[in-house]
Parts: sequence; structure tokens; C-alpha cells
Amino acid sequence: MNYNEAQEYINEKNKLGSVPGLDNEIELLKRLDNPQNRCKCLHIAGTNGKGSIFAFVENILLKMGYKTGRYVSPTISHYLERFQINQQFMSEDRFALYIEEISQIIKEMESEGLKSPTAFEIETAVAYKYFADENVDFALIECGMGGRLDATNVIDKPLATVFASISLDHMQFLGDTVEMIAEEKAGIIKKDGICVSYPQLPEVSDVLRNKCRKVNTQFFEVDMRDVCEENIDLTGTRFIWKKEEYHIKLLGVHQIYNASTALLLIEKLYEKGYLNLHYDRLCVKRGLEETVWNGRMTVVSQKPLVICDGAHNEQAWKMLALSLNKYFTNKHIIFIMGVLGDKEYEKMIEILLPYMYAVIAITPDNPRALAKEIIADKIRCRGVDCMTAQKYEQALEMAYGMVNDNSMIMICGSLSFLNEYLQKKL
Repeated sequence: MNYNEAQEYINEKNKLGSVPGLDNEIELLKRLDNPQNRCKCLHIAGTNGKGSIFAFVENILLKMGYKTGRYVSPTISHYLERFQINQQFMSEDRFALYIEEISQIIKEMESEGLKSPTAFEIETAVAYKYFADENVDFALIECGMGGRLDATNVIDKPLATVFASISLDHMQFLGDTVEMIAEEKAGIIKKDGICVSYPQLPEVSDVLRNKCRKVNTQFFEVDMRDVCEENIDLTGTRFIWKKEEYHIKLLGVHQIYNASTALLLIEKLYEKGYLNLHYDRLCVKRGLEETVWNGRMTVVSQKPLVICDGAHNEQAWKMLALSLNKYFTNKHIIFIMGVLGDKEYEKMIEILLPYMYAVIAITPDNPRALAKEIIADKIRCRGVDCMTAQKYEQALEMAYGMVNDNSMIMICGSLSFLNEYLQKKL
């Protein structure tokens, strides 16, 4: 099997959609000799910020000299971005070998009357096997959507469970209150471990704390009193955490708290003895400062100023609005916007409406995409000029035609179409 054939196999399994439950994943991994339990895993769940927190953590660990594996979802630049070791994507040949082996196992499962694993379950198995085969020092594993029934939730004893910001998203699967969603995500917490969390809403903190108490796991949450913003502009942010100064390049007020969550996790890993051989405060600072994470308030051009952000749910849109207010109070903001139809796009419009000088709507290349005409009509009826474009090049050309010295371009709505802009030399 070559890489193209492996991709075709995954595309075919994508038709199975998302199937709740862990039985298929457990069976598949058992037949692969349970590679997940040969990895030293850090397991993260949450609604927003999982990627940013683990980008900070990974970069710190790399600066300390550790070998890291990272399983990322969703991806922006390339399919194989989801399987990384030391920030290098898995090779096409290696992926094809894994899919060939797994496809034979799935044939056996089906011949025994068992169901086929989904594409995400197969990808998760590939990640665990890859990291075990390569004997990484730390495997950083991101939940796909939920937690309790997420395919990644098959680790007997992670070194730590981590929680990014938890808010409303995927309500049709996880529940329609933040408490219900937090309960689902708290399902990754295991016995006798450590749990580190972003500063949550009180009702979310209560859920996480109670789950930790039930399974005798220590719970640590970033204390906002330990965090103080010093300076924030388009070159980055200086902030204080526990009386120590740090600098990050990632833009957005929320990134201060994502960085603080990463710092708290590193602190607890050190206290537990997992980092004793390589721990160095300078490595922590340099790792944090040099972290980049595409598609999260990413500046892709200075003249004109063009920024891409993958905000795709209510809480993320609120964070984006907060950042726009912080960085660009007096700017005319021209939006290029594409969204998915299963998102609460009416709320997105209401949240971002005060910052919309003009909007160009596109239809992302995604089967779940919302037609550009629909979002354009929703925006126009609120009194904002909104045009439509067929392709991203046309949208950029239209936006450039409106730019002046007091304006900028903001590309947002979904991660699913940002790569076109991130890869283009603007």
C-alpha cells in the first residue's frame, strides 16, 4: 500500500462518521499490543486552546532536550500534521505502512462480526503506535471532540490530564449546558494522577474538582491572581506568572492563560519527578517565547495588515472580539469569513458585528460548509456591507481593494479554510 492508497482507505472510513464509544478503539489497540500503554502520555481535553497549550508545552519540552510526540486535531497545513515527532510530520511511507498493517487487522475484526473502526479511531491508533515505536519521552495527545467516549481515552495511566477552556460547543453530542459538557470532558481523568486546568468558569471547575476527588487525583487550576499582563501589542505579550516575567509571541489576551496553564503543567511534572534530569528555567522561558501556532491570531502580512484566526465557536468568537478591541480599537476591519453550517453562526455575527467595517463571505471547501449567500444575507440585514467571493484569491483581491491606512483584514470563521491564506505569500 502506498500513501495515496492509504489516504483513499482513510477517506472511505470517513464515511462511517463519528461513532460514540470505545469498544472499537480498545479492540484495535489490543491487536496492536496496546501501544498507548507504552507511551508516557499527557492527555488534554477542552473546547478552545488545546492546541495552543500543548504547543507551549511541546516547545518547552523540546528546549529541555526531550523527544516529543504530538497528536493534533484538526490540522491546517497537511493531513500528516496530526502525527508529529519533534515537530516533524510523519513520512508518507511510514503512514502507508501503518495503514496497511491496520487494514489487515480491521479485515480480521470484520470477519469476526465486529464493526470497523472509524477514520478517527484508526488515526488515533496510528498515533499511539508511532509514538510507542519511536519511544518518545512524552506523547502529547489531544482529544478530538469530547473526552469520556473520545477515541483517545484509552490510556490506563497518563502522566497528567490537562483541560483547556471549556465552554459550549458540539452541544448535539456533548450536552447543552457547560456542566454537561464538562462532565463529558472530565471522563479523561484517571485514578491517582494529576490534573491541570486553565482558569474555568466556577461551574466547570466544580465538575472537574469533584471528578478528581472521586478518583483520588490532585487538581490544580491556574489562579488568575498569579497572572498579570504587563505589555501587549502585535509583537507579543509580556506577562507575570507567580512573580516571574515571561514573553510569548502568540497574540490574543487568552494566550496569557493558555501559557500559564502550560507553565503550571510543567511545574507539576517537575514536582512529580518527570523532568528532574533536564529541568531548567531558561529552557522554560525560551520554549514559551519561541512557540508559534498557526491559525491562532496569526499575522500573515504587515502591509496591509492581514491576520488569520480559527475561532469557530461562541467562546472563541468572544475571545477574538476581546482581542480585536485590545489591538485594533480604531481600525476599520475588513473580514473575510467562512463558517460551517453546524456552528452557531448567528451568535458569531452578533459577537463580531461591532467590529465589522465590511465583510467578504466565502464557502469553505468542507462538506459541512455554510453557503456564502446565507451568511452574507444574515450580515447585510444587520446593516453591514457584505459581498461574496468564489475563491480565496478573489476574496483577498476584493479586500485589498478596500484597504487604506486605517484598515486591516481579518480572516476568520473556521479552521477549515485558513491554510489557503496561511500558505500564500501575502
